[in-house]
Amino acid sequence: MSELLSDGFIKQLEGIFGPKNVSTDNTTRRTLSADYSWFSPLLKQRVRKAVADIVVWAHSPEQLKQVVEIASEARVPLVARGGGTGNYAQCVPLAGGIVVDITRMRRILELDGGHAVVEPGTRLGELKAAAEKMGMTLRVYPSTYLVSTVAGFIEGGSGGVGSVEYGRLWDDNVDGVKLVGPNLDETLIQGKALEGVIHSAGTTGLITEVRLPLAPKRELSGIVVGFSGLKEALSFALRLASAPHIHKRVLSLYEPAVARYFEGSVRDRVLRGRMDVFQAFEDSYVLIAILDASAQEEASKMLPAGDTVGVEWLGGDEAEMLSDYTFNHTTLWATKQENVTWQHVFFHPQRVAEQTFAIKEKYGDRILMHYEFIKKGGVILPAGLPIVFYEDPQELLEMLGYMEAQGIAVENIHSYHLEDRLDAQKIESIRGLKRLSDPKNILNPGKLKGY
Repeated sequence: MSELLSDGFIKQLEGIFGPKNVSTDNTTRRTLSADYSWFSPLLKQRVRKAVADIVVWAHSPEQLKQVVEIASEARVPLVARGGGTGNYAQCVPLAGGIVVDITRMRRILELDGGHAVVEPGTRLGELKAAAEKMGMTLRVYPSTYLVSTVAGFIEGGSGGVGSVEYGRLWDDNVDGVKLVGPNLDETLIQGKALEGVIHSAGTTGLITEVRLPLAPKRELSGIVVGFSGLKEALSFALRLASAPHIHKRVLSLYEPAVARYFEGSVRDRVLRGRMDVFQAFEDSYVLIAILDASAQEEASKMLPAGDTVGVEWLGGDEAEMLSDYTFNHTTLWATKQENVTWQHVFFHPQRVAEQTFAIKEKYGDRILMHYEFIKKGGVILPAGLPIVFYEDPQELLEMLGYMEAQGIAVENIHSYHLEDRLDAQKIESIRGLKRLSDPKNILNPGKLKGY
């Protein structure tokens, strides 16, 4: 237990949250100090000793304001935690201190007119279900939406399902947040200033309320296609991703070995054993897409004659379930079966095949390709989330260096520093808000270099 957390300080916390919502239990502290950073062996090693001294469960904005106030006064580190599904140690308390669990702040405050106003701990799955009862849905959400919280996604995520159509969080997919910090009192952050909040890992403030734009709910179709070659698969994926009249939710592409990690689950859980589309594909590249059901005929006409080895269309709930095999859910399926990790890169859309062949020539089956097609700043990009086999974890950084040398943009998922994932403009926005909000650096210290 940190010397900063005296009996008197703990009594103050119990006065704010109630004794039942304050815990120093060892198992609880360890459990709520962890996320999915174990996907990276380097990151897992770097954060293995990071454990909160105390955990509290917040129920109201007033409690968040009070805990920020006393933590700032005592200079005790403070880290907010949502569903804990992040991959970069976003909610891991590197300096110990207090972890504030926000998952009990889950009220939907407003839901109408194409917008939602919610408390920070609202699970994205709950919000999605509520919105869809009114004919709307979320624009962008992670594949972990059933567990992930709204504030956790905003402060720890970047994109996911829907990003092929609507872009990432920075692309007008957040209307505003209310933020509390040592120098912020539920300040409404909107517009360009949101750059200081999105993917900031809670270093600039604790979110008390979120305002999100919604999209019309559409009837969905899912397609699973096998391709005989990588170039043909990439060409079709880019054309479908860029088709302006086809509304898309997900567009993912896998080399054969990656698809085999989850094909059994698709067969048993989605198709319920009635057919096995993957048997027809054998060693084919597999594309999964979820799109507007009304565009099924148009998308079918785009399929290249002679280059596909199997096509299966799914409707309704089956289509939507395909998102469980995309983004980092794909990584999760792989880690259940192999000692592997992943990388996060962005290929050049006109050079993706060339860049992929360069990687495969050097590393062969040690890097298995998984692409997610997303919109970034209005431009369709093939994002890479490859599955990686390694002997020495230090090799992973060498692999990143090789990819950068091929003109591939790299986000270093083996580091908890925000600077290793975000561009200079976003970092300066976060640092600027940090200087204003948290001059004593109590909010998630260690995630920004120099703080």
